[in-house]
Amino acid sequence: MRRTAVLLIELAAVALAACGGAESPGAPPTTPRTIAASPQTVWVQPGATGTLTFEVTGPTGAPLPGALVTFTIVDDPSTPGSEAQGATLVTTSATTDANGACAARVTAGLFTVFRVRATSAGETGDVVVVVAAGVVGAVDVAPFFSTPSAAAAVARTVEVLFFDNAACRALSLRAPPQSARGTLSVSAAGGVARYPIVSTSSANAVIGRALDGNGVVQALGCIDLPGPSLVAGGVVQAALPLVDCGPDPTGSYATTTALAIAPPLAAAATIAATWRDLTDCPLDPAQLWLDCTIDALGPATASDPLDCVPGAAPGADGALGDALGALRGAPVAGPDGAPTTCRGAKTSGDDVSLDAVVAGMFGSPVPGAFIHLAAAAEDAPHLFDELRLHSTLDVASRAGGTLADLTVTHTLTSVTFVAPGGAATDVALQPLGLPTLSAVATATAADGAITIAQHGFTARLGTAARSAFGTLSLGSRGLPADAHALVSTLAALAHSADGSLVGCEALDALLCARAGRAAGCAVAACAAGLEALAQRLDASFEAADGADLDLYLAGTAPLIDTHDDGLAGRFGDLQVSAQSGSWSVDLRPRGDRRTLGAAWEAIREGN
Repeated sequence: MRRTAVLLIELAAVALAACGGAESPGAPPTTPRTIAASPQTVWVQPGATGTLTFEVTGPTGAPLPGALVTFTIVDDPSTPGSEAQGATLVTTSATTDANGACAARVTAGLFTVFRVRATSAGETGDVVVVVAAGVVGAVDVAPFFSTPSAAAAVARTVEVLFFDNAACRALSLRAPPQSARGTLSVSAAGGVARYPIVSTSSANAVIGRALDGNGVVQALGCIDLPGPSLVAGGVVQAALPLVDCGPDPTGSYATTTALAIAPPLAAAATIAATWRDLTDCPLDPAQLWLDCTIDALGPATASDPLDCVPGAAPGADGALGDALGALRGAPVAGPDGAPTTCRGAKTSGDDVSLDAVVAGMFGSPVPGAFIHLAAAAEDAPHLFDELRLHSTLDVASRAGGTLADLTVTHTLTSVTFVAPGGAATDVALQPLGLPTLSAVATATAADGAITIAQHGFTARLGTAARSAFGTLSLGSRGLPADAHALVSTLAALAHSADGSLVGCEALDALLCARAGRAAGCAVAACAAGLEALAQRLDASFEAADGADLDLYLAGTAPLIDTHDDGLAGRFGDLQVSAQSGSWSVDLRPRGDRRTLGAAWEAIREGN
């Protein structure tokens, strides 16, 4: 008995050890799962209730019984035609039967196309629900390549997207929305996409997108499919032509235009002459300073404005103006013997001229500022020789247009001016307060190029040139870039004989003494004259501005796919002359309209 009891205990221990050490086979895994709708598209009459059937399979592909499945309506207002339009689920959950099948019931609302999604253990499957009255038919969409086609040789698949109650003109082919029916992929060699349930009473649109092996779009197409063209209960075939699309140009680009203006603008000569007036006569700038001061002694009128040109008629600049005018130097004769506008060191009576005395107030030798000023004036004729316009191009597909139809928003941002020595400065245009720096134009993309229709700006190249001149020509030579500060600086170089007075006070003391007037007789006129001179210098640049839109552009450029990703990485290339873009430029400064050509490029932002 004792041996039997011990044996039983040992056997029990072995059995317990075996249970604890061996792994129980347990239940077979049930994930990952696959959920498929059958059929994948269901037709329900408005207000009626339809049944949607799903099958759930396990990891091995065998039906999975006893699985809990929940149902939801996928209502996506951002996807055309996918709004549920009042449809409701009668069944929100179900458990699969022995065959792994379950069903949901849905009551339809108004005409629409939407999806019902089944979810189980994190896996999903959709069924397309078409709500339509009357009758339905089926459509076989057959994409094909229009000839000639380079895309046909590289395309591998064609994505087909069907849009119920839609039209091609309202869809973007390059960036289409999601289709409520999903996306079908067929072979580019001749596949057909079937849509089994399509209402015969609605208008529809079908988009095709041919993709190469890298998923890059090579050709696009869209057809409108009217419901009456379908056969109730039957199948029709719809041919979908695909057109080579080239690189996608939509996006934002930084643009550079190289604009060379030859022969020079007439405005350049006007600007140069005005600035040369500061130093072109032997006694300048003393002579010009006197001109401005005497002109300011008389009233400004429409016929005799304050412009640094003394009035010719006696009394035009008052009695003091006449008195000082009598002390001015006689006109200097030119090489041809004719008198010039420059005045000499002697009056007509052979006395020392007032101009010479004022010139002496600047001391000897001539201040270096005068030499620098003369050099700066020589830059003026070349201000517009070489320009670089900087801008942004925002390219978008045109609403209601074809594949090739685009809208371009072109915005000028700055202009780069280059001095004769090669120095350059960039002038931002927005701070100048110009009224129209942005323009919208239509454009087309075809045959690997973008063509942009004419559009105009208020570029105001003269206003921009004034800013550039201050930096390139004046500031670089140690002179004030601002005209008002410049003339004040020049006047401050003049001083009385004892050095106690400078600028307008020194000039006033001299003029009043020479004219037998009390001190202070000309100090206000001196200040007003300097202000008039500064305005005259700045105003010279207005000759290069137009009265309204003064720069029009229209042109074309090749689309260049720089990263082999189907996107145009750039339009044109200024480094490769054969690939640069080409603008037709219509420049309209005052009285000097020009038609020019210009090279340009545009580089995709973030490229």
